[in-house]
Amino acid sequence: MDKLQAFLPSAEKGYLPYYLFFISIVSMGNSLQNYATLHYTRRIYNGRFVPNHSLPPATERYDPEDSTSILKPASSTGKDAEKAKDQVTPLAARLFGTYTFVVGIIRLYACYQLENPGMYQLAIWTHVIAAVHFTSEMLVLKTINFSGPQTFPFLAAYGGTAWMLLQYNHYVQ
Repeated sequence: MDKLQAFLPSAEKGYLPYYLFFISIVSMGNSLQNYATLHYTRRIYNGRFVPNHSLPPATERYDPEDSTSILKPASSTGKDAEKAKDQVTPLAARLFGTYTFVVGIIRLYACYQLENPGMYQLAIWTHVIAAVHFTSEMLVLKTINFSGPQTFPFLAAYGGTAWMLLQYNHYVQ
């Protein structure tokens, strides 16, 4: 047990360093999982999509294939539902996994250096970016339907942001 405690942040600083340590390990584990399987990522990003045929035709300066709106959410019934595919590809999972690993490293460094304003702010930004990402995926892009698997990412993103903002003056010297 002493060997394990040597890796943990100081208990004198409160619970936030432990949270950041825990969430960094979870983040890095999640990133490795993204390289191994699409299963868990598909549980979060569960939207089904079809080609968006309402895009304007190709011109000299515009190619609809380059549009970020190339796909649109599929209806749950009708002919769209039969042709619908999810957007979780091996490439998307690896990109998400790489981002999540970087976030885990930032949070791991921050848990040991919460008095450093730069590290603290970077750790806050990792939570803010995650909150904006998941919220926009749910409300704007419609790739997330909030349910069980989405609870942890939302709680970690919003809870971590709020906690770190409220405790900023306590930790940053």
